[in-house]
Amino acid sequence: MLVKLSAAALHGVDALAVSVEVRVGRGIHFTMGGLPNSAVRESHTRVRSAIEVAGYHWPGRGITVNLAPADVRKEGTAYDLPLALGILAASGQLAAELLEGILFVGELALDGGLRPVRGAAVMASRARTMVLPTESAAEAALAQGVTVYGADSLSAVIAHLNGSVQLKPTPCGMDALLAGAANEIAEATLGAVQGQEAALRGLELAMAGGHNMLLVGPPGAGKTMIAKSAPALIPPLTAAEQIQVSRIHSVRKKSSGQHKFGRPFRAVHHSTTQTTLLGGGADPRPGEISLAHGGVLFLDELGEWDRHVLNALRAPLESGRITISRAQVSVDFPCEFQLIAATNPCPCGYLGHVSRRCDCSEHRITAYRRRFSGPLLDRIDIQLDIHPVNLRALDPRKFTGDSVGVRKARVLRARAIQSKRNPGGRTNSRLNPAEVLRIVKISNALRLFLIETMNSYHLSARSHDRVLKMARTLADLDGRKNVSKRDLAEALQYRRAGQ
Repeated sequence: MLVKLSAAALHGVDALAVSVEVRVGRGIHFTMGGLPNSAVRESHTRVRSAIEVAGYHWPGRGITVNLAPADVRKEGTAYDLPLALGILAASGQLAAELLEGILFVGELALDGGLRPVRGAAVMASRARTMVLPTESAAEAALAQGVTVYGADSLSAVIAHLNGSVQLKPTPCGMDALLAGAANEIAEATLGAVQGQEAALRGLELAMAGGHNMLLVGPPGAGKTMIAKSAPALIPPLTAAEQIQVSRIHSVRKKSSGQHKFGRPFRAVHHSTTQTTLLGGGADPRPGEISLAHGGVLFLDELGEWDRHVLNALRAPLESGRITISRAQVSVDFPCEFQLIAATNPCPCGYLGHVSRRCDCSEHRITAYRRRFSGPLLDRIDIQLDIHPVNLRALDPRKFTGDSVGVRKARVLRARAIQSKRNPGGRTNSRLNPAEVLRIVKISNALRLFLIETMNSYHLSARSHDRVLKMARTLADLDGRKNVSKRDLAEALQYRRAGQ
């Protein structure tokens, strides 16, 4: 007897429909086709034990399995559940019509229990009704228009199909996810920053327009503290953005059953490899830049990073996507992240310090800065020199800066303006050159001022559009319709850290 069931294969952050075809006939063999990897081929042991523990018998006749389409490689353990149900139906122990119209996904334990799978939120896009492990059900339920049933064992799935014990549909937890996105730790951190008003102004600008940011200063000046307070000013995700973020995290690793994503903030150590940062592997998975999609990627100690790893960021920063190519597969991952980086001005950290002497030679300083200079710096809009804080400024009684609530309100207002005005609701930093010319209109006098100042600063042609984008964001922060000379002048100053 031949039985067909629905499953799915992961391809980047998308899913491909897979038909699991099972035939029980003569012989005693177990054969599997359809480009299965070793984890799929080993399912024979897990499936047989689970079937027998559930109280059913393993067919004594030959079993042939095909995973169609046969030219797409099948990875992972998510095919265990449809294989077990297919074998039971093909051997007459379960009615085949009960399996129609349902997508089955799940890894089986030897005792018949169901273990979570990777990519549940992605595979749910291929279903109308889906049965999978309980720990993965909440993730899959984020997909719209899908009825999701979570089960703890093969026996529970069979009982549900037979109608003896009905599983309850898993409710969509999107509202809870969006409501739980506030970052109280980051807000407390931001509120504790004192004596760095220029840096906080730059942080507001960065968060309001989605601009990349670099903080340059000596140890202890507050660079890392300022960067890690960025989530306090990040606007919450929309439902569509949360689904996209969930899909990316879903294909990265198996679900833990707990979800609270919000806008991602990924702090990555300078020892990180290029594969970990960009993504890859034999079975390509998203890297840190994709896990930061819709949020912030924070690189501390930028001068300690490998130059080749940093240079690999240039294309993703521009395009918002990265393609991972392997011999048998090529996948695209979204990576529209906002880069915030921090670095010392030299290896010892005290170049230009008001009271500490720098011990670095010119050669060491040049070698240190070469790691993050040139084309990468040209893609970082806001470059700020951070100076040590006068200890008197740390007296809370003398603190006169804006509150976290006031700063966040300005950022949210600016984002709302951009969402309504810009194509696709994108931030100013994501506008293309044609959109910049159409949206950021300035007079001939202001254009002449911009060109002359850029020439004196020796800025590139790429910087021209980036300065206009920042000026537009500065006007949005103040709620003004037109860009002023003051906006252009302030935006130009943000391109000159360390000069």
